[in-house]
Formats: sequence, structure tokens, C-alpha cells
Amino acid sequence: MDQAALENKIRIAFSGVVLGGGVSLRQAQVADCYGDDVQEKSFEHLPPEEPKHDWTHVQLREDNSDCIAHLDAEGLRYYLPALMLSVLADYDAGSMRVIGTISALDPRGAYGRSRLELLSDEQHQAIACFLKFLPELLKLSHEDAKVISRSLSAYWKQFLPL
Repeated sequence: MDQAALENKIRIAFSGVVLGGGVSLRQAQVADCYGDDVQEKSFEHLPPEEPKHDWTHVQLREDNSDCIAHLDAEGLRYYLPALMLSVLADYDAGSMRVIGTISALDPRGAYGRSRLELLSDEQHQAIACFLKFLPELLKLSHEDAKVISRSLSAYWKQFLPL
């Protein structure tokens, strides 16, 4: 699969996904600064700067992508396509955007599979293809390649098309 086909597969699989009641990147930043016990009222005072109905309009910057671990299942499903496309477009092994994206897809990580439960079959397949073809499309760091390989073996290979 070439990069354009993979990008298209991701876009189609996540087309129409909205944030809904999920944790936004801005909320994840607050949780990162103040801990997961941050009150819901703290979120109400955040300016509504983020797009919440169309992930294709999400502007990923290093300062808003280092809190991926604080996204819930809805938030991860919403931001994941933008994150995966950003890794394909601008891979940097030291970037928290890249580290957070690859770590979020590791079912053995701190959140296990719980944040992956809302994904559709088509979304699971797109993510599995992303992980399978990423090492072929980009020169990955040794650590990223290891995490991706383990993630594929432990969980994602079941979603790869035959």
C-alpha cells in the first residue's frame, strides 16, 4: 500500500467522526497540568477554540499533541485520524505527537484496549494498515519500530485485510 492509499483509507474510515462528549486536546492539556482529577467545571471555562465536529480541521501542534494519553475513547477516536496523518506527513521520532500516537495504539500500554472500544471495524482496519505499512513508508526509529511490531502482534493483526 502506498502512502496516498493509506491516507485515503484513514480519511474514509474516520469520515464523519465528531468529538461528541469526548475529552478534547485542550481538556487533555488541563488534565496533564492538573492531574486526571481535574473538575468538569475547569473544562467549562476553556475557550471553544477547537473544532469538535470535523477532525480534518484540527490543527496539531507540538504544544497541543503532548497530552494524547489523557484523551478518553471518544477523544482518541476523534483525534486519531489527524494524528496518524500527521505522523505520515511529518515523522519525527522525538516528537511527543509521534510518541503519543504510537503509544496510544499499543494495547499493552497504560490504557490497554479500553480506549479502542468505540472504533468501528473499518477504523480498526485503517489503524492496522497504518501500523503495518508505516515501517515500509518511513524510516522509523528502532524504538518506534519495536512498539509498532509488538502492537501488531498483540492486537492489530486480526484487523488486517486478508
